[in-house]
Amino acid sequence: MNTSDEKNINPIEEMNRVAHSFLDVRLWGFKESYRVDKPSKMIFDSEWCRLNLIWDGWDYLGGNTISILYGRLHAPNDNAVMVWNNEECNCWHDVDHALHFLDGRSPSDSVKMTYSHPILKPFFDEELRKEFHRRQPEWLARMHTAIWQFYGKSFFELFDLRRPDLWEQYRQFLKEFYDIKGRSSFIKPPLDKVC
Repeated sequence: MNTSDEKNINPIEEMNRVAHSFLDVRLWGFKESYRVDKPSKMIFDSEWCRLNLIWDGWDYLGGNTISILYGRLHAPNDNAVMVWNNEECNCWHDVDHALHFLDGRSPSDSVKMTYSHPILKPFFDEELRKEFHRRQPEWLARMHTAIWQFYGKSFFELFDLRRPDLWEQYRQFLKEFYDIKGRSSFIKPPLDKVC
């Protein structure tokens, strides 16, 4: 694919291809529940949680890029923040802290390992990065597939509204994590305010 083809790709079609070809959303019971062209986004819902694919655009060095986030079933389609239990909180989540929590790591150990989880490390290997050069959506989808295969249903249950006990433990983990790491006064709501 040349640079011109990469720039002219339809974001929704590309994210749909990645979701079905590399994430295998059907295997885990995810069904598309929302899509919008500008900004390009696709959301899939399962019985446990929501999966959000967001088009990040085209970059000269990296090609087309996406983000993959997770939300509980109450997470809104068009906003990353919501009010829950009278508190403004972040409702779409990256995976790094969740993986350390699921592994039973302490917040203090997790602070030292930010963005270096053992499941993720192979995806930053130079050879694999070369293999997926300018194919970031496929690379990222394969990384999330590896997470799903390793943790199975327990990964999705972390975000399940039917597991408030588990979610509360995760919130406490994040509070302690950011008590150690520190919080930016510019980020509102703080990153440990999650729902």
